[in-house]
Amino acid sequence: MVLDFVTPTPQGSSWGLGGTCVNVGCIPKKLMHQAALLGQALQDSRKFGWHFTEDVKHNWMTMTESVQNYIGSLNWGYRVTLRDKKVMFENAYGEFVGPHTVKATNKKGVEKLYTAERFIIATGERPRYLGVPGDKEYCISSDDLFSLPYCPGKTLVVGASYKYPSVSSAWQNP
Repeated sequence: MVLDFVTPTPQGSSWGLGGTCVNVGCIPKKLMHQAALLGQALQDSRKFGWHFTEDVKHNWMTMTESVQNYIGSLNWGYRVTLRDKKVMFENAYGEFVGPHTVKATNKKGVEKLYTAERFIIATGERPRYLGVPGDKEYCISSDDLFSLPYCPGKTLVVGASYKYPSVSSAWQNP
């Protein structure tokens, strides 16, 4: 059995099966970085004799839709693989209520108890807001960036991670 539950961000984002890397980390970061590299390569190609009849423009919504569709296909693939391996999947929050018992609570509040001799705990981690006035109103986390419905333009990155530098710098001049 796999329990997987994501508490929505302050912006309301949540995601499917696959964890941080697939949904709001490595995979969307690499796809967006590739999109930025393609745009730069198109601009650089003019120096090597390529001619365009119109200016090259980027559509943020098309890119984010493509990124989210790719992530969705991975989420679906994981569900199918779990089913094929006869592993039960529950979109539920798990918490220990005994040494061999986990309570699973789904988004509707329905609770179920599961027992096992052993458990594997893989909690992941979430970005933290600064804890200053306006942080949740005026800031977004990486959890929201990859499905943001508009191009953020210039960005200031507070904190550190492997996924920030190339994304934030790529969209400074969309």
